[in-house]
Formats: sequence, structure tokens, C-alpha cells
Amino acid sequence: MTVRRLPRKPDCRSRTGWQLVAGGLLALATATTAAKTDIRSLEALAKHAKALAAEAYRAPETSMPPALRDLDYDAYRDIRFRPKHAIWRDTDLPVEIQLLHLGMFYKTPVEMHLITQDGVRPIAFDPALFDYGRNSVPTEIPDRFGFSGFRMHYPLNTPDYKDELVVFQGASYFRALGAGQQFGLSARGLAIDTAEPEGEEFPVFRAFWVKWPRADATRFEVLALLDSRSVTGAYRIEITPGETTRTRVTAELFPRQPIGKLGIAPLTSMYQYGETRPRPDTDFRPEVHDSDGLLVHSGEEWLWRPLSNPGQLTSNAFSSRQLHGFGLMQRDRAHDSYADLEAHYERRPSAWVETHGDWGEGHVELVQIPTNNEMNDNIVAYWVPDEAIQPGASYRVSYTVHWQNAQLTGPDLGRVTATRIARPAEDDDATRFVVDFEGETLADLPPEAVVRAEVGQSGGFQAREVQTMRNRATGGWRAVLTGRPEDGAASPIDLRLALVGKDDQPLTEVWSYTVHRP
Repeated sequence: MTVRRLPRKPDCRSRTGWQLVAGGLLALATATTAAKTDIRSLEALAKHAKALAAEAYRAPETSMPPALRDLDYDAYRDIRFRPKHAIWRDTDLPVEIQLLHLGMFYKTPVEMHLITQDGVRPIAFDPALFDYGRNSVPTEIPDRFGFSGFRMHYPLNTPDYKDELVVFQGASYFRALGAGQQFGLSARGLAIDTAEPEGEEFPVFRAFWVKWPRADATRFEVLALLDSRSVTGAYRIEITPGETTRTRVTAELFPRQPIGKLGIAPLTSMYQYGETRPRPDTDFRPEVHDSDGLLVHSGEEWLWRPLSNPGQLTSNAFSSRQLHGFGLMQRDRAHDSYADLEAHYERRPSAWVETHGDWGEGHVELVQIPTNNEMNDNIVAYWVPDEAIQPGASYRVSYTVHWQNAQLTGPDLGRVTATRIARPAEDDDATRFVVDFEGETLADLPPEAVVRAEVGQSGGFQAREVQTMRNRATGGWRAVLTGRPEDGAASPIDLRLALVGKDDQPLTEVWSYTVHRP
């Protein structure tokens, strides 16, 4: 199983002026089911999605002109939207939209609409919107050709240039940036049957409606229609740019058929190697990853699971009865940890999912897939509710994804900053875990403070050595755990470790890791 990674977007920095508005290149698109529906609100879209769920699923038409068939990665990248045609270009609006072309593995046409004071205006495909570079300009355009998605631009970093803010492209993928960040991991509208033997189903955003903003707007609204063999959905995504950009998602789902495993608020990322996996001899960079850990806040507990690149697909479930949030985080912000002058992994955002309302009982699931390169997203995390939804019912959920640099953890708790793994020379079957923690609470402990490591396990792990020591280089503390699975122990074994102080007062979040028998 491989989760395809979205290609890097071309950097379009032309400053020539022209705006895409009604009467210009904004023409009426060929009427479709969605285009014929007057959708201006989440409620109207939900009504449409519910009606669609009552119909038999119809796969999207994916016929492509000969000039666009079988494009490779470089040829597809050579097709660039002409910035002078951006929607709201050279207006007093703070945001503008650029459209994305179909091609390569982006073969599902997406309808685009603008919600204006005068009604809903579909946006028609026109080759004149794009510079095809070395590719032939397509001449045989099918009806309902559409786009593969779109991106919003906003002055995130300087007031006189609109940077990429958010991109919607491919299935139900979207990703966003805060100030000073560089694209990394992605979010998805929904995941179905991820890592299941029968294969994963990928719902797609079939149509978007972008609300025309005010000149003083600091938040931008997008409606999206999700569709797949098993489910339809109505989504409202409110985008608030800033140092941390927030995408607030409100969704209502309508199943067509029973769903085996429903993944809510899925995040996908990449981890090739780092502290938990040695650097290959063929690469000079110390670490390569968009995220280095999963963080879960459930009840009173904050839990940190370092990511890995396993030898085979692995799946871990973290049960929760009161989920507050979870995220795939990039905690290591030191350039020297990556030494990459192009990818700049230290600038990749963390994505923290803040839940709204009571999500009930369920679990956060982490799927890690083997990869030998940095082009494939091999990490997936999402929430799985215990209660299944059936056809004829609906499921409403709301959450905010924070695209941030902040080092998030619980108040007054130290956070895990590094996990290093070694094999003791005296025992090839043993593993030594060296876990570093940092935080103000740890730094402020007096010299005489007694700190110990509290270790838990799912069973069958023999801990031979547990040590704690002050890390004077960082102002934090280090825990060292050495041990091995007992003979006959079931595999895998889940370990938990946290630092506690006087009267067993928690000082840190919980470190978690899975050990497999040799």
C-alpha cells in the first residue's frame, strides 16, 4: 500500500495584472448536477449531498485529451496557471485564486464555482488560463472537463506579495501554510478502510464553491461536495491565515452503504528516516521527514509516539473516551538536523486537529508504511469512531486543523524532543531507548529534585535498566530504558514511559513505542 504524495507546486511569481471576473475568462461552465443546484450555504450543500447519497454511485468521467494522456511528473509540472488570470487579481480583495490543471494522476474533474451576491457562478475550463510550456496545447476538450483543484494566495509573509496559503488537489486532499512555512504534510476530507486487506477507498471532492470575500476579510470560506462509492458529504472549510493558519472543518456525511472503518480528520505525512531509523549510506542528510511524531490529547493525558519507517506495514490504535485533539507534528526545527538547502524540512508545518464537541468513544489510529524514498507519504493518522453509521443516517463532525510551528504539549508538562534507539553490545536481542525531554517545568526543577521514570507495557517486556538524569546541555532530562521481549511473549509489545516527580506528580507527556520480537 502506498499513499501518493502530492507533487511540489510550480512557483508562479508573475506580477502582470488581469483579473478573472464575470465577463472575462469566467464563463458559464457546462451544466452539471452540482452546477444546477443553487448552493450558497452548508445547509443547501448538505441537502444536495443527502439526495445524492440516495442515488446509485456514478464514477466521475475521466476522459482526457490526447495531449494530456500519460504525462510524466516533469511534463505535468510544466503546465502552469497564468497568474495574470487569477480570480480577484488586481482588486482590493486580500486573496486570489489560481486553478490547477488535470493530468498525470489527477484525472478526476473538479467543478469550480464562486458564490457572489448575485448568485452562484460556475467557472469554465479554458486552455488560455494555462501556459503549457513544452507540452502541446489540448484542442479536443471534453464536456465537463473541469480542473484538478485550486489554490488560494494571501500575503502571509510580506504585505506586497501573495504567497500560497492553501491547496485543494487530488481526492479529498488539502494542505495549508502558516507564515514562514513550506508545504509538507496534508489533510484529507475523509479516509475509508485505510490499511484494510480489501483495499482503501478514496472519497473525492467533486465540486467546490468559494465564497466571494469582503475587502477587509481575514477568513475565507470554501464549500466542498465529497463523493465516493460508500458515502457523500457536505463540507464547509473556513480558512484563517496567520502565524498559525487554521482550517475549521464542518462536515455532514451521508453513507450509501455500511462502512467498515471510517477515518475522521485524516492526516498524511512522510517519514523516511531520522533518530529512530539510521541514515542510509547513499544520503548525506541526517534526517528526512515532514513529521517526526504523533501527539494525542485524550482526557488528562498527552501522549507522544515517535514515527518510524517500519519494515512492514504497522497499525497502532490509541483508545480515547474524551478526545481533545491529535496531530502529526514536526518538533525538530533545527536546520542542522536535515542539512537540506532545498527541502527545508525544518520549515514543514505541524498539523494539530482540535476537536469541537464530544466525539464519543473511539480511537486514534496511526498507520506507518515502509518507504525507501521521500516522494511517497507513508504516514497516516485519523480518528475512528466506535459507533458505525449506517445508510439512512447522517454523521456531523467539526474540528480545526492548526498548521503551526508551535511546540504543543500539555501545560506544565515536559515534551519529548528526541528518541534514539541502539542495540546493546552485550545482548543482540535487547533494545536501548534514550528519550530526551524538555520544558520549563523540567528546567526549573531544583538541583536536589528526584525524578524517576514510570514505565508501563502491554506485557512481555523485561526491563533490565531504567535510568533518569539531568541533561545539562538542554536544560531538560533524559530517560534510558534497556530491555528485551521475554521468551514466548506476544508481539508486538507497547511501551509507555513518563517522568514523575515528588508524590508521583507527572512532569512530562507520555512517551509510547512499539517493540517487535526479533
